[in-house]
Amino acid sequence: MGTRSFIAFAAPTRSASPARWRFMLVGALLLAALAALLGLSLLLGAVPLEARQIWLALSGEGDATTHALLWNLRLPRSLLAVVVGLHFALSGLILQAVIRNPLADPGVIGVSSGASLAIVAFLLLADFINASLGHDGGRLLTLAGLPFAALLGGLGSALLVLALSWRAAISPVRLALNGVAVGAVLNALVMWIVVAWGGARTEITVIWLAGSLYGRDFDHLALLPWSVLGLAGAWLLLRPLSLLRFDDDVARGLGLHLLRWRLAALVVAVLLAASAIAVAGPIGFVGLVIPHFARLLVGSELRRLLPVSALCGALLTLGADIVARTAISPLELPVGVLTTLIGIPVFLILLQRHAGRQS
Repeated sequence: MGTRSFIAFAAPTRSASPARWRFMLVGALLLAALAALLGLSLLLGAVPLEARQIWLALSGEGDATTHALLWNLRLPRSLLAVVVGLHFALSGLILQAVIRNPLADPGVIGVSSGASLAIVAFLLLADFINASLGHDGGRLLTLAGLPFAALLGGLGSALLVLALSWRAAISPVRLALNGVAVGAVLNALVMWIVVAWGGARTEITVIWLAGSLYGRDFDHLALLPWSVLGLAGAWLLLRPLSLLRFDDDVARGLGLHLLRWRLAALVVAVLLAASAIAVAGPIGFVGLVIPHFARLLVGSELRRLLPVSALCGALLTLGADIVARTAISPLELPVGVLTTLIGIPVFLILLQRHAGRQS
């Protein structure tokens, strides 16, 4: 990239009009698709519902069973899938821009593993403290404390991976290898804590680590304040991120303080990913796949990529969740299994392309 890209970002010309219309059309289609998927999510499940039943339950009428099924299970779960997908997609978009690496996402650079380790350790500590004090405060701690623990763990692991890759100029291959290595170590620690924890919590924690929306309710939408902070931060970062995609010399010449804005962008990206992991577990590869798909739809301008990536992330996560809970109904698959099956082939293709460019 060069100064011409920045000029196009800062001052769109007449030639940008077709791109603007394309962005509006894509946005409208994505919003319509998301609305349709939300409706489908409310209808489908182990107990299928009819549209009339949904309407009556939403309006406060209908039988008690349908009302409980909709308001206690499907509606909060569907909304949470949308918010979680948005978080992971925007986190991946920011990470790919700030370190100029199309292979970056919260999992590849170790954020997911670090956040998972911090959360499991936090839950273990909270369980011990609650047992010692003789009361159960776990639910309050889960909602209020987990995002903070996940944020610290994700930020620490991300900084470690970046530090290990710094001497190699954060090349895609080196970053991916370091991320896999750090993630493997952290995941081993996570599994050691889970096994040492023992009891019924082991099965529950393993399901959570696979990335699942099972049993989520409106309490878990305490994630929303983090969504507001993350969206505001991402919007404020639009201009710095557009410059961070350039070479360092070009960005400095345009007056950007590299260290300050890289750190700010990293904090926002980790905040988005870690808070989502805190309520849904590490749902893999959404942050890797979605930014690339969004670029195919609307190009590489960040002002358009931001909302389109958010909508695409919401669509992928909600769609995967619908399949996860209906494919082998009444049993259920973790949604992270499906997103990983989609993301791994894309990751391998991208890795091969950029390894070829480096050689």
